[in-house]
Amino acid sequence: MNATAARGWYLYGVVRADAEPPHGAQAVDSGDEVTVLPEGRVAALASRVSLVEFDEEALPQRLADAEWLEEKIRAHEQVLEAALAAGPVVPCRFCTVYRGEDELRRFVAEREGELAEGLDRLDGRVELGVKAFVDPARFTSELQEAAAQATSGRAYLEARREEQRLGAELVRFQNELADGLHERLHAAAEEGVTLPLQSREVSGRDREMLFNGAYLVGDRERFEEELAEAALEVRENGVELELTGPWPPYNFVPEELARS
Repeated sequence: MNATAARGWYLYGVVRADAEPPHGAQAVDSGDEVTVLPEGRVAALASRVSLVEFDEEALPQRLADAEWLEEKIRAHEQVLEAALAAGPVVPCRFCTVYRGEDELRRFVAEREGELAEGLDRLDGRVELGVKAFVDPARFTSELQEAAAQATSGRAYLEARREEQRLGAELVRFQNELADGLHERLHAAAEEGVTLPLQSREVSGRDREMLFNGAYLVGDRERFEEELAEAALEVRENGVELELTGPWPPYNFVPEELARS
C-alpha cells in the first residue's frame, strides 16, 4: 500500500453498541466521518485518519505546531461532547490511533466488560470542574506595607519575618479551604478528585488558584446548590469559586483510556 495513502483509525472513546454516530461534529480528519464500530455490548467511536499525519515518529513535531494541535484537539472534544449529549461515553486520550480496524476492534473487545461497566457507572452523570481563586492582594497588602517601611536592617529582617508568616498563612488557608471544599462537594456528588493547581498563565486568571477539583455528578441541581452556598461563605475571605463543564469524564475512566 502506498505510504501516503495509508489509513488508520482514530479512537475518540467508547459508547454503547446501540449508540448512533454523533451529529454535527467534525472528525479530526475533516475529509472523513465519525462512525461507531460495535463489539459486543460496546462500540468504538472512531474515524479514519492518515497514518502519515498521525505517525508516531512524526507526532512530536505535529504537537509542536500550535495551529495543527488546536484544530485537532477542538475536533476531538467536539466529537466527545456531541456523543455525550446522547448518552454515556468513556473518552480516550487525544491522538489514540490504530493502524487497522482489526487492531482497534481487538482493543475494545478485550476490555468489553470493563468498558460496559464504566458506561453503566457514567450513565446519567456528568463531570463538573470547580476551581477556587483568591486575590493575591489579600495576602500581600500587609507585606507591601511592611517592606515600604523597612528603612533599617532591623526593619528589613522584620519585613522578611512578616513575609514568611504571610506565606505560611496562605498555605494554611489554602489547605483548610481545599480540604473543606472538597469534602463538601464530594458529599453532593457520586465521585470526586482533586487536581493539580494551575498557574495564572494556564488558568488565564489574574488571581491565585487555591483549589482545583473534578466531580462526577448525578444530581446537578443539588451539586450546584451546595456550590452556591459554599461560594457565599468563602467570598468574605476574597475567594471566588468557578464552575466549569460538563466535560467528557476523563477523570473517572480507566487510566489507560484517560487523557494523560
